[in-house]
Amino acid sequence: MEKPNKIHLPLGISLAVVASLVLTASVAVPVQLTRSPQVISALPGPAPEKVVVDAPAFVDMRVRGAGSVPIVARWQYINGAEAFNTRLDARLLGILDAHAGGRHEPSVQDSVAGVPIRDGESVTHEVVLATGSIAGSRFVQESMDGGVRTGYTVEITYEDLGTGAVTGSAALIDPEEISTLRRMLRDVPALSAPAGSEQEPAPRPAAERGNTSAADPATGTAPIPDGELLSAVTFTPAGEVSITLSRVPDTGSALTDPVTVVLSAVATSDVLSPAGQALRRQVIAGTPFERPGSSGVERINCDIVACAALTYDDGPNAQTARLLEILEKHNVKATFFQQGAYVNSHPQVARSVADGGHTIANHTMSHPYLTKLSPAGIAREVQGAQAAIEKAAGVVPAYLRPPYGATNASVASSVRLPQVLWDVDALDWQSRNKAVFIPRIMSLVKPGSIILQHDVHAATVDGQDELITQLKNRGYYLVTLPQLFAGIKLAPGGSYKCRGATPGCVSGRPNLPPASAQHR
Repeated sequence: MEKPNKIHLPLGISLAVVASLVLTASVAVPVQLTRSPQVISALPGPAPEKVVVDAPAFVDMRVRGAGSVPIVARWQYINGAEAFNTRLDARLLGILDAHAGGRHEPSVQDSVAGVPIRDGESVTHEVVLATGSIAGSRFVQESMDGGVRTGYTVEITYEDLGTGAVTGSAALIDPEEISTLRRMLRDVPALSAPAGSEQEPAPRPAAERGNTSAADPATGTAPIPDGELLSAVTFTPAGEVSITLSRVPDTGSALTDPVTVVLSAVATSDVLSPAGQALRRQVIAGTPFERPGSSGVERINCDIVACAALTYDDGPNAQTARLLEILEKHNVKATFFQQGAYVNSHPQVARSVADGGHTIANHTMSHPYLTKLSPAGIAREVQGAQAAIEKAAGVVPAYLRPPYGATNASVASSVRLPQVLWDVDALDWQSRNKAVFIPRIMSLVKPGSIILQHDVHAATVDGQDELITQLKNRGYYLVTLPQLFAGIKLAPGGSYKCRGATPGCVSGRPNLPPASAQHR
């Protein structure tokens, strides 16, 4: 029998760093399924019930991809952990692009993303460990055909949010003791092929060598590779070892349902690597999660999910203060294009907008047609509003909306800020009737839209509760302009009205070749 190579943690994660991991997954009620005292429980599913620690650090997302065969994804970002989130986005987009046969485009089907699918693929990612600078997350992919599971993979990885170093859960197990672990799992009845099953064992990949159990020449069965065996290893709060499997370890036969086995701390005391031993000590002790620094902008990727940006012009005034209460009720952040003159008249309202986590942008000092002004006049209007907003609200606007949307080359060269227009004009100032402007918005909005309204009109504010509810029910994530344009460099003086692949919008990423050309 060939001895496996040692498994090491990446150099970026020392034992002391890994020791700072702490479990946030809970323990299921033990169900005794074996005679062996080594096994605490063996339950269907990828993990027992989860206890989320420091939930405000995490952002729950979901999407349902368009197409004849559905794909549903649910995942968690960590606010401020940009490297972690960027890697997760890349993985999700790779899966969604492959499903779309090209470039995934967000669609407004998110409202049914939580419904289980009978046909297609589901992707689930969740943070299950978090402490110090370390986060552990579980990634599950499942394929269904007529309600029958046809494919299943699960893995748990650990990441140092400070250094970006990533390691798999196999590093928690001593390579010399994998055979011991296999013997423990052999005692679990739940890890047996279903009675009468005619499933053939999955073929062993040629690249997977060095397993601690060799193929049986009499039956032709082969144990699952060590990498798969140890792909989803974690701990319970009591220090027991938790392992999730979708195939029988000894034969490779598919299980009817994935099974999570919890092994006693005593039985596994010699199975763990030094890193695993250190981790277990810290799991039992418990260590707070050091949330990464955040810009205050919640992570949302508008290349993946359907976004729409609510923007309000002409304030601030008393109506703005009322609008802030409605936005807070719905936990929605918006963008306010404010006039310098009104900021000077209502500085406390402007400050409240900023304090509420909303984005404040520039709508000039006195709302003139900039196209009728000289370059010096344009600069005065823009710079005056910049100064007024900074003094009152403590923020420096990063965007300009020219009044009436009127712009030209002279304006573009004078303003020194990206010009953000709109693709959905509510005309709320004209109708002053929510029964008119809400249906108009809902008929025009699309993923990546920027919606123009005015927070100085009582009728507009009166309609926001209903509008926000309708947009959310259709599946839109309501975002600020920094969220909508995240990852896109906006040029000073440039004009932008929406995000996406629609003509006239700015694309967040390059177009992809057709699926048939991607693998040539």
